[in-house]
Amino acid sequence: MQPVVAVEAPEPELEWERVPSPALAAARRDVIALEREHVRAHLRPRRLQEVERLLHAVHSEEAASAESALDLARSPGAEAGERVGKLCEKVEKKAVEAALVGKRTVETHQQIGSHECR
Repeated sequence: MQPVVAVEAPEPELEWERVPSPALAAARRDVIALEREHVRAHLRPRRLQEVERLLHAVHSEEAASAESALDLARSPGAEAGERVGKLCEKVEKKAVEAALVGKRTVETHQQIGSHECR
């Protein structure tokens, strides 16, 4: 006797699987849209946390900037003193240059005066 081999008969295709139905196509689109929305729902909290971190970073930077601006406003005398010192040095250099120019001018006039035709 030979062993019995089970031969599976192919399942007959159902009529609705062969012919695309507008209702089935709409249902498939709805399922795809729901799956997509499900994935987005899982990603939203992460995105919100990322936005929250960025906002915190911006607020921290703004606070640090405001603090540094206040520090500069609190000590304008120190900066003004430095600027005055630099300006005084420039004025002293210009005064020395002006004195040299004046001396040369006087010498030039004296030389011209001594060589004039009389």
